Amino acid sequence: MGRFREALESRQEFITTCELIPGRGYKGRNVDQALQFASEVKDSPDIHALSLTDNAGGNPALSADVVGIEILNMGVDLIVHFSCKDMNRNAIESRAYLLARSGIENLLVLTGDYPIMGYMGLPKPSFDMGAVNALYFLNNLNRGLEIEAGKRQVTLESTNFYLGAVVSPFKWTEASSVMQYIKLEKKIRAGAHFFITQLGFDALKHIELLKYVREYLGLDVPILGSVYVLSSGAARFMNRGEVPGCYVNDRLLEKIKEESKTPDKGKEARLKRSARLVAVLKGLGYNGVHIEGLNLSAEDVRFILEKAGEIGENWRDHLGEFNYSSDDKPFYYFKGGDSLEFLNKKKEDLEPNITPRKSIFSLTFWLTRILHKLIFIEGTPGCALMRGISSLAKKYHFFYRIFRRAEHLTKRVLFDCRECDDCALFESYYLCPESQCPKGMRVGPCGGSRVKGHCEVFPERMCIWERVYWRAKNRRECHKLNYIIPPRDWNLYETSSWMNYFLKYDHSAKKLEFFNHVYKVPEDMHIRCKR
Repeated sequence: MGRFREALESRQEFITTCELIPGRGYKGRNVDQALQFASEVKDSPDIHALSLTDNAGGNPALSADVVGIEILNMGVDLIVHFSCKDMNRNAIESRAYLLARSGIENLLVLTGDYPIMGYMGLPKPSFDMGAVNALYFLNNLNRGLEIEAGKRQVTLESTNFYLGAVVSPFKWTEASSVMQYIKLEKKIRAGAHFFITQLGFDALKHIELLKYVREYLGLDVPILGSVYVLSSGAARFMNRGEVPGCYVNDRLLEKIKEESKTPDKGKEARLKRSARLVAVLKGLGYNGVHIEGLNLSAEDVRFILEKAGEIGENWRDHLGEFNYSSDDKPFYYFKGGDSLEFLNKKKEDLEPNITPRKSIFSLTFWLTRILHKLIFIEGTPGCALMRGISSLAKKYHFFYRIFRRAEHLTKRVLFDCRECDDCALFESYYLCPESQCPKGMRVGPCGGSRVKGHCEVFPERMCIWERVYWRAKNRRECHKLNYIIPPRDWNLYETSSWMNYFLKYDHSAKKLEFFNHVYKVPEDMHIRCKR
């Protein structure tokens, strides 16, 4: 067991991790900087682990696995980012076994940013599995993956991964905020051992996350808060929405612009701000901090930790400084969550914000919902009839072709169907995640949505999960959004999704055994679903 895992599981230390970003190419300045940073902190008692990104921002880069082995050999504990954007599930399995054989066990499992560049144009994204399904799969590797070898059932050697996940409390619409918490619960049920937050500069959202996990759910899952050392250039990019899921409002941008006019280009000011945020997060009760930023040196990190230590018990004096929420009526999950007085609220006083439901102005939605109740619910006469028709279509090819073409013509017109035929329309309230989400997110939103709920990849579009949430809430069925859909079965591509459903070939026939072995999400805590 490495130092990072031991310290986090014991809850006896305040953890510090630092993020490094390997650059493009197999050697050069970026690689040298990462290795130099590792060599300078390897004996530091204050830094528990280094983390290595995986093609950060959708850019190609040197594999974290290669640099990670070199850093691990220096005696530095390591967290490797395990992103799903560039790998199908076979590559995910291969990479996992490579890391296990190399002695790298701490993984931060992410869905990943949409690719933005590559050789001779934009590469094809994979997103075969999102973070939730990847966590579930990696936990199966920890238990020993069961496979078929000829006619025998074989259990492969178990791994020992310590699995982290990301949560973003820094969402500003109701749908984005609630869906991030629902997805956090899914990640816990899928087997996440610890969490690291997305970066953000609103103390109220930091408080909200802790209240939700520690008191509302009653879970002791370790959480590290991100502390991003924000330069003027990075602040401009985030303010324009060019860094997925990261937001800097106008007030913070102007403050950083003013600071950058000093002879040191604002370096001391941003390091001291980061130190104050470290002190605040420690005071609030986070288990540690994850320090990140471009071109950070080991000396910069030591300066941040030293200044944070000097603040110590006076962290409350700086709590009000971090008030950089959305400029457009930000949503807070709990009543009173928009005030620092919320910090003193006890568990029994926590009440979710209750907001009005929105109407659904979609004839397709209502007609499809009626159809679903008539023929897609087990035990109804319609379902029995359709199962018989599906069995008939399976036997007679001519009948099957008519059946399938009628289905796909209907679904193409109504839902822009892409013929995945492991259809998730029911679970996503008749909004197709394959055609309307560039990442094909079937288990919930990614963390990359913009400040007003728009898509990371297509800013003119609203995130599909914003619309899913309001449809579920309209029907008082938000609890159904907790369902974890297995990854898409490509064996069903361009077949009949109706037949696959009625004959139990698709994901609806697969039952996942969840990993509540460490942190059990209470089943009766979803008060939000009754709004």
